[in-house]
Amino acid sequence: MKKILLTAGALLAWTSCAVAGAGGQTVAIPVEDYKAILERLDTLQKRVDQMEKAESPSGKATAAAMPSKLAKDRTRADFFKLKNDANFGGAGSVEHNDNHWTNRFRLNLDSEIRKNLLFTGRITAYKNFANSDNNTFANDSNAAHLPGDSGLKLDRAYVDWIPEGMPVPLAFTFGRHPSSEGPPSELKENRLRQSTYPSLLFDGEADGVVATVGLERYLGWKNSGIRFAWGKAYQDTNTSVSYMDNAGGMYDDTNIYAMFFETEIPGVRDSLLVLSALQASDLVGDGTYVGGTGKADIGDMTLYGLHVQANNLMDSGFDLFFSSGLNKTDPSGNTVTDAYGRPTGLMNTGANTDEHSGWAIHTGLRYNIPYKPWNNPKIGFEYNHGSDNWFSFTWGSAELYNKLATRGDAYDFYYIQPFNDNLFGRLGYTHIDYNYTNSGMHLGDFGDSTAELDNLYFLLDVRF
Repeated sequence: MKKILLTAGALLAWTSCAVAGAGGQTVAIPVEDYKAILERLDTLQKRVDQMEKAESPSGKATAAAMPSKLAKDRTRADFFKLKNDANFGGAGSVEHNDNHWTNRFRLNLDSEIRKNLLFTGRITAYKNFANSDNNTFANDSNAAHLPGDSGLKLDRAYVDWIPEGMPVPLAFTFGRHPSSEGPPSELKENRLRQSTYPSLLFDGEADGVVATVGLERYLGWKNSGIRFAWGKAYQDTNTSVSYMDNAGGMYDDTNIYAMFFETEIPGVRDSLLVLSALQASDLVGDGTYVGGTGKADIGDMTLYGLHVQANNLMDSGFDLFFSSGLNKTDPSGNTVTDAYGRPTGLMNTGANTDEHSGWAIHTGLRYNIPYKPWNNPKIGFEYNHGSDNWFSFTWGSAELYNKLATRGDAYDFYYIQPFNDNLFGRLGYTHIDYNYTNSGMHLGDFGDSTAELDNLYFLLDVRF
């Protein structure tokens, strides 16, 4: 791109003031052509600037910020040990999976339909080696992020439209959003930012519409803007007449309304600050527990979040981040039946309609080791803690155990070894202490837990 810019600059210099021999004569061009060349140069310069800041965590999650690689293939092996879990034998029990292998293939799609109309998509096949069983917890928000069979899933497919002639900078995004594996996931995944929303509050596949208002020209803060988002997390359809609701249904669609303000932190290069507020209305209880029956609107959930991140802080080689979240329930009083025949509602059991509040933090760092003979490897650590009533919409987590939903403490260590521009490996270890049961569940109450999870894994990631 820089070569193109320099070539265009040379052509501009030649066409605007070309000297013919020793006579010093100049060749004039029409002013319209001159302006057109200047506009083209300006466009090229902006694209160069985009490329030079592409590794900034505040880069937009549009086609322009996606990696240049078309496809990705990942093979991963996990070695689990689970102790004292109430669902697998209770106190004193130890369960192992010493050889869990998965393969994930992703195909990126993008198109610049017009100057102000961009399409971005991703299709995924994610499977267990020799898979023979369906995943009970798979749904529309995580089907592309849980291993299963070898079928293709639509991970994301959205259009960015930037209307021309608007009084304020405005963009609309509609379709299946870039709402999974958000900041700071790109640090551990060894890639550029690919998602809009910080992962502590929301990590999954979502359909909806987002309006983004650019604020940089008004605030003077780089990459600042505010997003207003609406999404549909559950849609009640009649299975025989797909465009109709279920006749006499006792539940409404689940809608999510959210607002996000984000900016690069003034004075901190390659940084990101995001303030989030999100409400999910009419959450549906749908037999999440094995053997559960029936569906009902069980209430609303509100979440608030803060995310702060800085890459290569003060040229130290360290990437740092901190996220925090708060959640609050508003139960409707409706219940569904669990596997034990008990009525369960929104974080309640029986006829209880108590409101609950929870909180969580997620923090960590990554150090970029400046050792070229080993292709500048990276080492990182993450920690997250969730309170007894913590809940977040992270069903689409890239990890098999939904780490950020933990009600307790999670410790995560990893080492990234690049082999070349297309291949890297990651060796990692995760330990989780579950202080309370039902982490990641919004149905039913919980109790104390002494469960522990240990996982050692390695993976190879190829991008081409």
